[in-house]
Amino acid sequence: MLRRAETEIAERLGIPPDYLSPIGMHLLLTIGILCFEWDVVELIFVYLSELVVVAVLFAIVALFAAQPVEDHDADKWREDPSPVQPISLLPPIYPRNVGLILNNMFAYAVFFSFFVAMPVSVMDRSVSSLLSPTAGLVILAICVSQLRRVWREFLIDHSYRDRSPAEALELGLRPVAKFVIIAVYVVVPTTVVVLTAAFVLPDTVSGPVVLLAYVLPIGAARVWLQDDAVETVLQHRD
Repeated sequence: MLRRAETEIAERLGIPPDYLSPIGMHLLLTIGILCFEWDVVELIFVYLSELVVVAVLFAIVALFAAQPVEDHDADKWREDPSPVQPISLLPPIYPRNVGLILNNMFAYAVFFSFFVAMPVSVMDRSVSSLLSPTAGLVILAICVSQLRRVWREFLIDHSYRDRSPAEALELGLRPVAKFVIIAVYVVVPTTVVVLTAAFVLPDTVSGPVVLLAYVLPIGAARVWLQDDAVETVLQHRD
């Protein structure tokens, strides 16, 4: 039912259904800025929460992926997978996937720690104070959106049987690549424009205007990156 409603809305707007998630998220961020006086700290908190939610959900679903990983410890992946199913309502878990998941999540945790070090160092509020009802609503919307994505990508029609854990982990880490691209191609140029505007027209550059100057282009970039533009940009840089 939700998928049908999503498709109908996308058709009325004349856009692919995958575009609705980033559009909806950045619409909520815009409302938070204009109506609830969000500041940059709350925006960073929401973006970082999205990275954590996506990584954790796809790390969990990687446990269910039945296919072996190519070119990775071939002897191990040729062994009998021996799945276990501790909970009947969930798909079987493949213990051989655990090591790969832990290694990837450890590397991600190290990267994430460096990634958040700067904003955390300037935060003058606790995490509990950042989790306002409106921020909590946005994070809940992110969780629902990503759960639907996990269902669509890995669980519907038992498609996890035809996927490898490496595929799940790659999807979970893809938002990091997107944010790196956005930082280079959106955040840096926007910062130049904002600083120039603040110097030339200091009376017209207010806090909400500055935040919207970042959020709207980031939202547009996120929509564009819903297509396979991540791979295109990375290949171009290589």
